[in-house]
Amino acid sequence: MQNAPNGVAPRSGARALDLIFRAQSWLMVACLVVMVVLLFGNVALRYLFNSGINVSDELSRLAFVWLIFIGSVLAMRTGTHMGVTMLVERFGPGARRVSHLFCQVLILAVLCMWIKGSWQQAVINMGTTLPVTGLPAAVFDAACVYAAVAMALLVVADIVLTLSGAELRQDAAAIDPLS
Repeated sequence: MQNAPNGVAPRSGARALDLIFRAQSWLMVACLVVMVVLLFGNVALRYLFNSGINVSDELSRLAFVWLIFIGSVLAMRTGTHMGVTMLVERFGPGARRVSHLFCQVLILAVLCMWIKGSWQQAVINMGTTLPVTGLPAAVFDAACVYAAVAMALLVVADIVLTLSGAELRQDAAAIDPLS
């Protein structure tokens, strides 16, 4: 464990967040393993024994949807979403901060619309069940709700940090892989 400046121990909140995001990374691994095992097992059973696992398609599709949405939250946390920074790179520090805040507010507005829409869709789909597993179809929409809420929390935290004067982090898109 590294010591923070002035001998202060790292904040327990930051450590808890790191633990949560590490657990999400492992959840992504679990989703991938479920997909591979179910799909490979189903293909092997069909070709070798002329039978199959009925729930494999639905469960692997569910695992894929959750994998994508968890991955998008993790990408947002690490700043690895795609971005076009050629204009912003030409700004001075003050204009860069203002444009960053403006973009974060726009992102937050879109995420609020996404939360509202995905929640409404989840409520609608609670009465619809998947044909094989019998799970409510809202389990797919729950991934949307989770991702939108988690991203909105990350954006709010970034806005607060930016307004408090923290240094803007460099997005992965700003790093030229050819240089």
